[in-house]
Amino acid sequence: FLRDPLERLLSGFLDKCHKPFVRRQQGHCEPNVVFNPDDVVVADRGKGGKNNGKATDLMAHLEDKDKQFFAAYLDVMPLKWNAHFIPQAIVCDLYRNIDKYDFVGNMGENFMSDLERMANQFGDQLPRVLNETFGYKTKANLEKKNTGKEKNRHATHAPEKVKKFYTARTVRKGLEMLSIDYVLLGLEVPEWARQMLKDDVSGEN
Repeated sequence: FLRDPLERLLSGFLDKCHKPFVRRQQGHCEPNVVFNPDDVVVADRGKGGKNNGKATDLMAHLEDKDKQFFAAYLDVMPLKWNAHFIPQAIVCDLYRNIDKYDFVGNMGENFMSDLERMANQFGDQLPRVLNETFGYKTKANLEKKNTGKEKNRHATHAPEKVKKFYTARTVRKGLEMLSIDYVLLGLEVPEWARQMLKDDVSGEN
C-alpha cells in the first residue's frame, strides 16, 4: 500500500515526535541531540553563563508546538534518515520493483475500496481478517471516503491535521525531500498542498 508522501511524513512526525513521552521513550525523533537530548538544560546555566557541556532544550523555546516544531524537524531531518520517514520509493527498491507486485493499493480516500479489492483478489481468510480490523465491507458498500477521522488505535489521523501542522514553507520542504515518491511512483501532489502553495504565492503579490 502506498500513501501520500506529505501525509505519511506528517503521520510519522505525529507518531514518533509530537508527544514528549513517546519521543523520549522510543528515540525515533532524530537527531536526538536536538529533539531528545539525554541531559537537558532549560534555564540553569553554570558559572559564567556556560551550560557545563549539557545540551540545551531547544523545544522549550518553541511557541507553537505544531507548525514550528514540525518545521524545525524538517529543517534538520535530512541529517539522518529514519526508517519511519524514508521515501517509499527507496524501501525495498520499490521504484524498481513496483510493477512486480500482484497488488498495489493506496491509503487515500479510497482506502476502503482498495481493501475490498485486495480481499476479493486474494480471498481465503483475508476478507475476514481485514473486515475485523478495518470494517471495510460496510464502508466500501457505502462508498465512505477515508478522511483520516476514523477511530483506530494505530491511526495518527494525519489527513485531518495537515492544515494544523503544514505551512507553504514546510510543504515545499517536504516536496524537496520526497519528490522521488511523487515522480517515480506516479503519485499526485494532494489538492490541499497545491492550494496552500497557491495561497502563499497570492499573498506575496
